[in-house]
Amino acid sequence: MSFKGVRPNTRKAMNSKPLPVALLFLVWPFGLLYTSLKNFKAPGAKTGFILFCAYFGFVFVVSRDLGGADSARYAQLLRDMHQLTPSFENLWASLYSYETNILDIYQPLLTWLVSLFTDNIHILFASFAFVFGWFYANNIWIVLKQIQNKVTYLTLLLVLVFALIIPIWYINGVRMYTAAQIFIYGILLYFVENEKKKGLLWAGVSIFVHFSFLFPFALLIIYKILPKKVIIYFIFFIITLLFSEINIYNIQAYLRMLPDIFQPRVESYTNIEYVKGIKKSAEYYNWYVAFSGLALKVAISSLLIILIIFSRKFLKKNKQLYEFVGFILFFGSWANIAAVVPSGGRFLVVFNMLSMGFIILYLVKYQVSFPVKIIRLISMPLLIFYCIFTLRVGFDYMGISTFIGNPFSALLIEDNTPLIEFVKSLL
Repeated sequence: MSFKGVRPNTRKAMNSKPLPVALLFLVWPFGLLYTSLKNFKAPGAKTGFILFCAYFGFVFVVSRDLGGADSARYAQLLRDMHQLTPSFENLWASLYSYETNILDIYQPLLTWLVSLFTDNIHILFASFAFVFGWFYANNIWIVLKQIQNKVTYLTLLLVLVFALIIPIWYINGVRMYTAAQIFIYGILLYFVENEKKKGLLWAGVSIFVHFSFLFPFALLIIYKILPKKVIIYFIFFIITLLFSEINIYNIQAYLRMLPDIFQPRVESYTNIEYVKGIKKSAEYYNWYVAFSGLALKVAISSLLIILIIFSRKFLKKNKQLYEFVGFILFFGSWANIAAVVPSGGRFLVVFNMLSMGFIILYLVKYQVSFPVKIIRLISMPLLIFYCIFTLRVGFDYMGISTFIGNPFSALLIEDNTPLIEFVKSLL
């Protein structure tokens, strides 16, 4: 999408006209998504995006494999809670309990609230998606707000990558990835919007959605008191990029310093057999599964490194961007170290999304040097490949009703067949 050739007054009129959000949502939610993104500056565009996310959750294809996807276990928990109807006191007593090993508040509490009225899993996942979508939309719109009228095909690709690093279908793992969106929202408020207190508050809230966000939140607090020397964090980041292995026993020893309530999770995540099992299962993946992650890592790391090498003088003139990239490098360094533990690699998605946000903000604000243009050009095919692969993954959680249905048809027609199965039947 480009505004080239559109007269300024016409462009302003296009962007200022409110969208018929309620009507589009009731008639065709996917059309609402398209309209909201195409006219992202229009009043109601962000609201339309959030409502589509809620609809996506309502028609989300929930796995039936209790031993596989997290969504199957969330669905079963809802049915159990609706049948057993535990009191709020019993629910609260089970949180942060060594016996139950429940370390997160958000998902059990929201599931319990829904279970008071229904055991309908579509209501539960619509609720999950609405909360996820609120933070997801705000993160995207914070970036879009910085673009202004610099909308090019390249910018659109970068924003698409930003949006697809933790997409809406990640409500399959609702605790980890909702926490990630909340933490990223806090970081963007803190560094991009310059709302320090609000940013810290939301970053801290992520801990109650997934306990592991104690780690990134602690890094944010530590970064606040450290000197803001990007070159130091840059060197640290380059060193950790070269890490391939760390003694898992050493990691276990450090993590034992955490309170007893966290120890069952620590033992499960750092269990040697578990680590070996993860590595073994990865051997059976198709080549494009591993390559998609590598493509994103190479593209983002290359762009980030080349921008810092050739653009430090511009960054130093912009205190907010300078401190933002400093935190990204500091956080990314520790995320690289944490990635040695299989589950620790999930923090890299936070690093990737923050890095892509910074890259977009820099490229739309400053003219870039020739080396940056070359790396940007080389990165484009890698980013396109990543987008295609991620959308393909999303087809496992979408049905046909995601694209052609509406809330009324979704109530009447049960659609729990992944879109990928429909696509395969046509080939």
